[in-house]
Amino acid sequence: MRILWHDLRYGARALRKKPAFTLIAISTLALGIGVNAALFSVFNAFVLKPLPLKDPDKLVSFEGTTALGERRRLLSYRDYLDYRDQTRTLSNVVAWNKVRATLGDAPPGQDEMEFTRGYEYLFGQVVSGNYFKALGADMSQGRAFGPSDDAQPDQSPVVVLSHSCWERRFASDPGIVGKTIVLQGQPFTVIGVTARGFVGTTPDAPSFWVPLMMRDRLIQAGGWGHQQWFSDRNTEAFTLLGTLATGVTREQAAAEIQVVTSRLAQNYPGANRITNLKLESAGTFVTLNEDVRLLVVPLLLGFGLVLLIACANVANLLLARAAGRQREIAVRLSLGASRWRVVRQLVTESLMLSLAGGVAGLLLAVWTLSALYPIVLSTIPLPDGLAEGFSLNLAPDWRVFGFTLLLAAIAGVGAGLAPALQASNPELSNALKGEGSTFGKRLSQSRLRSVLVVAQIAVCMSLLIAAGLLVRNLQRVRTLDTGMSTVSVFSVATGLSQRAGEQKDPQREIDLRRQLAERVRATPGVASVSLAYRQPLSGSMENTTMTLSGQSADHPFEVRFNFVSADYFKTLGIQLTRGRPFTAQEANTNAPVVVISESTAERFWPKANPLGKSINLAAGTPQREAVGQEKAAIAYRPYEVIGVARDVRSRWIWEKDETFFYVPVAENSGFERYLLVRTEGDPGNVMNAVRAVAQEIDPSLRISARRIDETLPLQMAPFRAVAWLSGVLGVMALLLASIGLYGVMAFAVTQRTHEIGIRVALGARPQQVINVFLIQGVKMTTAGVVFGLFAGAAISRLIAALLIDVSAFDPVAFLGVTVLLAVVVLLAILIPARRATKVDPLVALRYE
Repeated sequence: MRILWHDLRYGARALRKKPAFTLIAISTLALGIGVNAALFSVFNAFVLKPLPLKDPDKLVSFEGTTALGERRRLLSYRDYLDYRDQTRTLSNVVAWNKVRATLGDAPPGQDEMEFTRGYEYLFGQVVSGNYFKALGADMSQGRAFGPSDDAQPDQSPVVVLSHSCWERRFASDPGIVGKTIVLQGQPFTVIGVTARGFVGTTPDAPSFWVPLMMRDRLIQAGGWGHQQWFSDRNTEAFTLLGTLATGVTREQAAAEIQVVTSRLAQNYPGANRITNLKLESAGTFVTLNEDVRLLVVPLLLGFGLVLLIACANVANLLLARAAGRQREIAVRLSLGASRWRVVRQLVTESLMLSLAGGVAGLLLAVWTLSALYPIVLSTIPLPDGLAEGFSLNLAPDWRVFGFTLLLAAIAGVGAGLAPALQASNPELSNALKGEGSTFGKRLSQSRLRSVLVVAQIAVCMSLLIAAGLLVRNLQRVRTLDTGMSTVSVFSVATGLSQRAGEQKDPQREIDLRRQLAERVRATPGVASVSLAYRQPLSGSMENTTMTLSGQSADHPFEVRFNFVSADYFKTLGIQLTRGRPFTAQEANTNAPVVVISESTAERFWPKANPLGKSINLAAGTPQREAVGQEKAAIAYRPYEVIGVARDVRSRWIWEKDETFFYVPVAENSGFERYLLVRTEGDPGNVMNAVRAVAQEIDPSLRISARRIDETLPLQMAPFRAVAWLSGVLGVMALLLASIGLYGVMAFAVTQRTHEIGIRVALGARPQQVINVFLIQGVKMTTAGVVFGLFAGAAISRLIAALLIDVSAFDPVAFLGVTVLLAVVVLLAILIPARRATKVDPLVALRYE
């Protein structure tokens, strides 16, 4: 201990003597450690930090797979009842799912990504009656749900508010319990307010909870499983959570759950039936499963490589510093100090630098996260209610402190060990004479220094390649050809205002929508009007099952489709490559004709003409029941293929529809939910005119008009975030690598001042002096670029899943990064090399 204390005191004095070196080394390590500490803080908040609940370690989530290996996280209500009633190893089994609702009247339109202006949206959950009991939630006011709230559908219109929602939306009203609020146009009585700090099990904390039995009031006609979830075992609409009984392990509970799963699979067979079910730990916001690892591994690798560059930089600084201490080290060795004693002293100094860098890095991480967290949330195009609900606790805890300490120790040993080993093995006679050698050879010729520089360039190159690919990916997403022309197209959703207690009149809404379509067609500036069941680029498209002519119904295909009117292709500019679209008469008479996509034709008839071919579509397609029904219960209707349309991206901009059917819809069928309007110029004026027309037709007719392209910023947000993050890492790596190379070359110039003076005195021209260092730098750069290309190719495979229509070996990204790195590195070499040409030979010849 006494020796350690002596090493620390001596190291502190040595570092104080070189304040510039100490500051640069600490700052470099702080940057490398800080970005990794920031990433780990986010990872910790999502994956490691326990939920603020009672006994979070006992929480488990259900995740199943079908016989075909498809993963399923949603289960039916009927399956939930069986798991709840037939298991003894779980003290509670909870069913829940997310739901959104407007505070007040329900807006027209129901697509997932549609948020109508003028409405206040809240994001909540529908939960089983035992939800709050299972999670150990306390109430600051009122009560939680009880058995009576979980008995029969539509019998208990009650709601529990979150504490933050109560404060934010209801001004902390002390008399809120017992009052009626309107959600999605439906009255609910407030029975409780949760205690402060209760956020449930998701980072986007719910604003409210309603009983499972009230699901149909918030997810209304046309929504997934509406009026079927209660009785249909194939309507998979809920996520299940369980709490382990006292003394029961997760493995024991999983074994019992699998017995129930096998029994259900035997009693209720089906193509989508879950045959294997496992229990995952649910005590944190996110479980580290395969999907999460696909995102986390590239991030950890990228941030770790930045730390590696920082360590290489500091190692080069320590090598340079050791060169100035060669006489000191030689004297200590000559006086009997062991090599291990010298190495220990040098590594102690390196650890002191890294620990100081760790403290600074942790402070940098905390400050950066606290500053960037609200900024990042504000830049994501999320609805106000969803953004306000995020409750991520990024405050550092013992895990973050421990991780930072570990990083600092690794950085200290990694940066200091190799220089210490080399510095402790000098040629004593030369070192004691002070003949300008560095550990037996010039630092400018040091193999270790060259390896460190090459490693920095290679790592920097690989990070820049990843950043280049992701930036190219963002550019590609922004310019993707969706197969549609949506610039001048907007959608119109309709609804009817209702008085309290008034029953809905679907037929009246259909009639008013038809009148609206006729009036809009006659509006000046309108080029085309069509009808559709789902609007494009909304995140919502329907699936159904189909069979080919003559194929058994035992093995149907799952396909995507949309009900559209005859002018749909004209309105959205979708080109037909074969055949024709259906006519208005065919649509209005429900003719059995269909238009398919090019990929569909290639999939089912790769070497034949698809026109005239017969297919069978499930008859229940509008309600989406066909995907989950038992094979024997599905009724198929024959359709004739009359046209082939170009492939489009109808749901998400990043996902091309591989199999898609356009089914004709009549103007009075009830499935023509949206009007799609193409204008001759800017849609803004026409949208205002449509609103005025709706009021003229009927004051109770409410409409929501929005541009089709409005969802694109939200869809592109993940790509923008990933490109931004990778770009920051790439720039940091480039900055560190260029500074490191500049420092090494500058030190090499200093070490070779005597040699340069001789060259100049003998008549060497400035360009010849520059070439000495340029050749040396180019050799290291070339080696680094070659290794970096191989490393970049490996990293590109890790991020290939994030790339949309961009090759993992995109030549533009690889070539662009190579040129950029070459230019920056060349500048880092030339600046100190040009300084060498300014050396005065008389001064240099006297230089030691």
